Amino acid sequence: MTQSSNPQAKNNAPDGGEQEIDLREYLGILMDGWPAIVGVAVLGLLIAAYSAWSKAPVYQASALMQVETGRNMAPQSLMEQSAQAQGLGGESKVTAEGAILKSRSVISDAVAENNLGIRVSPKYMPLIGEQIARLHTAFGSGQWSVPFAPAAYAWGNESVNVTQFQLPDGVSSAGLTVEAAEDEKSAFDVLTADGNVAGHGQIGRSTTVDYPGIGPLRLFIRDVNAVPGTQFAVSALSMPAAVGSLQSRLKVTEEPQGSGLLQLELVAGSPADAEEQLNAIMKAYLQQSVERQSQQAQQRLSFLEKQLPQLKKERDDAQAKLAEYQSRTGTLDLSAQAQATLDQLTNLDEQIATVELDRQQLLQEYTPKAPQVQAANEKKQSLQRRRDELQGELKELPSSESEFLELKRNVQVADELYTSLLNTAQGLQVSKAGITGVTHIIDSAYAPSGKVAPSRLLIMLVGLLLGAVVGALGVLTWALLRQTLENPDTVEKEYGLSVYATVPFSSQEAGYRAGRQREKHLLAIDHSTDIAVESLRSFRTSLQFADLSGGARTVGITGPTPSCGKSFVSANLAALLAQSGHTVLLVDADLRKGVLNQTLGLSQGPGLSEVLAGSSGVDDAAQRYGSEVTFDVVTTGKRPPNPSELLLKTNFGAFAEEAAQMYDYVIFDLPPVLNVTDANIVATKLAATFLTVRSDHSTGSEVEQSVRRFERDGLKFSGAVFNGLRVNRRRYGYGKYGYYAYKY
Repeated sequence: MTQSSNPQAKNNAPDGGEQEIDLREYLGILMDGWPAIVGVAVLGLLIAAYSAWSKAPVYQASALMQVETGRNMAPQSLMEQSAQAQGLGGESKVTAEGAILKSRSVISDAVAENNLGIRVSPKYMPLIGEQIARLHTAFGSGQWSVPFAPAAYAWGNESVNVTQFQLPDGVSSAGLTVEAAEDEKSAFDVLTADGNVAGHGQIGRSTTVDYPGIGPLRLFIRDVNAVPGTQFAVSALSMPAAVGSLQSRLKVTEEPQGSGLLQLELVAGSPADAEEQLNAIMKAYLQQSVERQSQQAQQRLSFLEKQLPQLKKERDDAQAKLAEYQSRTGTLDLSAQAQATLDQLTNLDEQIATVELDRQQLLQEYTPKAPQVQAANEKKQSLQRRRDELQGELKELPSSESEFLELKRNVQVADELYTSLLNTAQGLQVSKAGITGVTHIIDSAYAPSGKVAPSRLLIMLVGLLLGAVVGALGVLTWALLRQTLENPDTVEKEYGLSVYATVPFSSQEAGYRAGRQREKHLLAIDHSTDIAVESLRSFRTSLQFADLSGGARTVGITGPTPSCGKSFVSANLAALLAQSGHTVLLVDADLRKGVLNQTLGLSQGPGLSEVLAGSSGVDDAAQRYGSEVTFDVVTTGKRPPNPSELLLKTNFGAFAEEAAQMYDYVIFDLPPVLNVTDANIVATKLAATFLTVRSDHSTGSEVEQSVRRFERDGLKFSGAVFNGLRVNRRRYGYGKYGYYAYKY
């Protein structure tokens, strides 16, 4: 008796096609994996919460400054005013002042003047100490002394105000530990790296400590606010490190654009630190600005003082020449036309001389290619061209009048130029004492009590979302890598097996197995209304109307691998057939690892191995199970050392035929197909064999190999049972594979 001619065996060779997964299946996978997704999301939330509370709070101070170019400044040269009027000085001036604010020169002065390179940090318990201290500082008061915890740890509201940390020459940075002392005569102890006391100090007094490996360190601590034994790490940053830290935390912008208003923002670990550091930077900048403007004014004054004697001499010489000419010729005045020409030339000469002086002055501050210098050159050339035109008109005058005009012109030019520069020099002397720089403070630094970072709620939300995304990707990846079968349609379409029953997952059965309550338990009898039992009833009906090979009703139930639920299907199918009034024999043909005797609470033998060995008959081996619903069971019996040889060499077919004559149905619980060849050996003697495929457990490759292994021996599966489908999966819903628990 073989299955090669079985009309119910409709499966063809699998085409090996890939499973098609649509969007609904992806959604279903995610819904099935919601516990893992929620778990990873919660883990992400916890990690984010720890990270958020581990980050030190950041506070921001802001200030407002205004850049001016005229008020309270040293007088500008004419060419600077002209260049500014042409748009060469407005925005560039504000941009330049903003860059100067962040320059190393200004920041280093602020660091040196206000000891901004000193860092003080309490010593916290690893992992959680800083978070606890931060919570205590935010919501508590005073200091804690935690029992059984080292006294060195701080728990919140501790502080040390270090106003001086002077290092020896040649040492750019150093660090030490300050401990709040228990001795009333000393306010603090200075500890070395190995915990030894290097020195003692008192509040409000300068203390010099000979620190091993560094040399004498000078400390000035204004106050200590901590319980005795609390330790603080005190370090002095090198100047480049301190300057770089401030530069990275300082932001300077012009708002609104073109207004000349500079918005300054600086972040620090506390509102007080942010305000102190920003005010220190503005103070250093203003001081340098005043010094720079004073220096520029002094340079201009020095330049003018050098020019005045020469101009005075030139004026006196011009006056002497004019007087000598008048005395010699008796000429006293010019004609109206000559006087008009003289006035124009004199005005042009004065402008040219002034422009040249300004140009020489600009060259002391700028390069020849600077916009201000280029503007002066263009202005001078324009004036010279106009002067040349007027001088051409002088050639039309009589020679005597032309000479007199030239002398008088020289006197007027020299006199007015000398007077103008003298007034400018006197103005510089007066205004130099009142220079306040090009910038002044509108709003001093102010830092609100609220932190600007970190946004703990945002970090936690991001952690939660990232955790959910990682969890979802993990669930999808796991599902795709496992390539388990989740859709009965795949078994039919891809592997040509007719699915006779789709058995939903039974929470009742899972509960029994989880509680290890397996003895004398059968779902079809103990919970006859379970949805899994309803599905198996449809399988029973299909078997009753099926045209099995030769009319015999010997049915084998197997699976690709262990844990597919073949024993569950076999035992419950036997019970359901018995409920319908048939005589049923259930045979545990898994001679290697069969456990039906444990599930049904029966003895292990005599069983199938004894029947095949000839030491026992079918009647002797059959054990009755149940009271109201009964069927017979042949267990494995004593496990043989060579099950395959026992099945091959003995007349197993005779046993199957004898059992088929004694019972309406004989159900064989077969070993897995892929683990051993026992299932193939037994299936050759049976009328039908069904492959149990378990959802989320069996893979397409396993089903394909099982089908091919059967075909290699000339066998075909009569169909399949899709076991363990979770009916709550929305990708199936209650449609084709949905079930209802019927009540009778």
